[in-house]
Amino acid sequence: MAEETKTKRSAFVERLPQLTNSKWGGISKEDGDQIVAAIFKQGGDAIKLLIDGLQEVDSGEDWQERFLLHQLAVNASAPARANDRKVLTRIYASAALGDGAATIRSFLLQQLRYVAMASLAPELAPLLKDGDPLVLDAVAATMVSMGKDTEPILQEARKNARGHAKVAITHALGQLSRS
Repeated sequence: MAEETKTKRSAFVERLPQLTNSKWGGISKEDGDQIVAAIFKQGGDAIKLLIDGLQEVDSGEDWQERFLLHQLAVNASAPARANDRKVLTRIYASAALGDGAATIRSFLLQQLRYVAMASLAPELAPLLKDGDPLVLDAVAATMVSMGKDTEPILQEARKNARGHAKVAITHALGQLSRS
């Protein structure tokens, strides 16, 4: 039997109401904006603590962390939030490039689609060789979101790609050619 571990959770998750009838429930835009602003004010450590609270199996137990990490990405995508976007992009990319569970790295890559610019593509390029299809699909989709400037990186990665990696990269290049 697996040993149960207790994960330290961010105080920000306690500020979210409980779910009601399977929908994000009960939080006003104003309250949400205050939580996001407070997280950004605390900085990288607060964001990293939310990431540390993510569970390998998305069973719903970490919905608050996932919700807040998503809201941070959406909020930081606004043009006026360039400084927050830089911090968030650096932290999410670092975690995605780490040795965490593929489900967590994939989730963070999905969030990078909201905030990452093409300048991040060379840093994420090693993930195009990742052995997990979840990560491969997420990084390829992120490259597409970054735009046509990622084409040379994808083309180079496709040269030595095999199996699922080749399919994901080829698909990404196809999407970029249509945009």
